[in-house]
Formats: sequence, C-alpha cells, structure tokens
Amino acid sequence: MKSLYLISFMLLVSLISSAQVKYIGHRGASYYAPENTLGSFQLAWQLGADGAECDIYLTTDNQIVVWHDGNTARMTVDGTKLEVAKSSYSELKKLEVKLNPTNSPFFAGQHIALLKDVFEVMKKDELLVIELKSGKEIIPTLKKVVDKYLKAGKIAFIGFSFEAISAAKATFPNTPCYWLSAKKEDVLKMIPELKKNNLDGVDLSSKIIDQPLLDELRKVNADVWCWTVDDVTEAKRMIDLGVNVITTNRPTWLKENMAATAK
Repeated sequence: MKSLYLISFMLLVSLISSAQVKYIGHRGASYYAPENTLGSFQLAWQLGADGAECDIYLTTDNQIVVWHDGNTARMTVDGTKLEVAKSSYSELKKLEVKLNPTNSPFFAGQHIALLKDVFEVMKKDELLVIELKSGKEIIPTLKKVVDKYLKAGKIAFIGFSFEAISAAKATFPNTPCYWLSAKKEDVLKMIPELKKNNLDGVDLSSKIIDQPLLDELRKVNADVWCWTVDDVTEAKRMIDLGVNVITTNRPTWLKENMAATAK
C-alpha cells in the first residue's frame, strides 16, 4: 500500500511540474519559419508557445535589429556578409532572410526586422524573451524603444554578458532578467553576484544542469531556465530537476509530447 501511495504522489508531482514549466520558441517557431523574423514570432504565439525568444543588436544608426549571428552570411538568401553591429539598418533591411530546410515556403520573403516591429504585433498575453547580443551600450536605446513601442504583451531579458544583463536589470527593475551561460564552473563562481545585481536567475545550456548545480542556485532563490531542448527525454530530465522554462526550436511539438508522456 505504501508503494502505491508513493507512486501516486510521484505521478502527481510530475504532472504539477509539467504544468508549471513554460516552453519558449527559440528564435520564434524557427523549425517552421525563418528564425528571428516577424513570421516566426507570430507563428510561435499562434501555435500556443508560452513565449518567443529573439536576439538583438544595436546598429550604427542607433536602431535595434532582431538577428542572431554577428554577420548576415548564414541566414540571408544571397549570402551577403555584413557585420551587424557595424552596419546601418538601411543596409540590413534590404537583405532577405533565408529559409532553413524545415521551414515552410509560405514564409519566404521575410526581411530583417526591428525590435519595435515585433512589439507592434504583440498581443496582450504574449511573451517575448529578448537576448542582448550587444553590450551595455544598447541599454539607453533599448529603454527608448521599450517605452515608446511596447504597448501589449510581456518581455524578459537574457544575455551572456553579465555586465549587460545587470545593466538591463538596473534600467528595467520590474522586468525579469536572466544571465546566460554554458559553463558550470562560471555559474558556480557567479552565484553570489546574481542577487547582488538583483538578477532573477540564470538561463543555462541544458547539458550543464544537474542536481548539485540546481541545489546551489536554489540557495539564492534563482529561477533556472534552459536551452535549447528538442528532445523529450532531455525535456523530462529538466522538468524532473525543477527547471522553470525550456527554450526549444519546436515549442508546440515538445509541449504536446510532454503532456502525452504525463498521461
């Protein structure tokens, strides 16, 4: 009888954990639409993802563009190679974003977007997770764009630069801010600095997350997010450890499969 109660309890914990975890579309619904485009973000929200993640750079003409790589070669149709941070938006907006092999042809013809463009299509309950690719120099312009154009939805900030994400938190004290890392030793070293800088937690490569690391982070009440998980087994491992948010290229697919495994 004891074992039956234990099994029931563990199943209940699993169901609760699965319900609480959120699934964020990595660069939007990037499996189906070209990454970091308006079409990709809108599709992620329409398909029921709990949020969409994007990457931003500051251009030479003080515009904030949505783009992941340091240059444009990999993801443009003609392979034009412009260094994003050293280019103007007038140059960048001419480039057409390339479809990946899994993308639908329906989304052909997308161009590099501005962050304000994304804000303008957001609806009330939609979440945009914004990764800072530039350093803290982006923060003053980011503040102006957020204040002027964010009329609906919610945002959170993530970034590999501890200095930049700390500056974001100081500027946006009511907005969740998470430090990105793929190195366990760096995370352990920086744990005391998380609360000193009022950061809400960390966003880590799932590969480095284990119970001892989670235990240390919980000591400072840090939320733990992870990236980039497209596998049910790894997603279950994250949920069992108590990770709050899973970033994935296939948010709807993973969300549905995780719900199916919990039945």
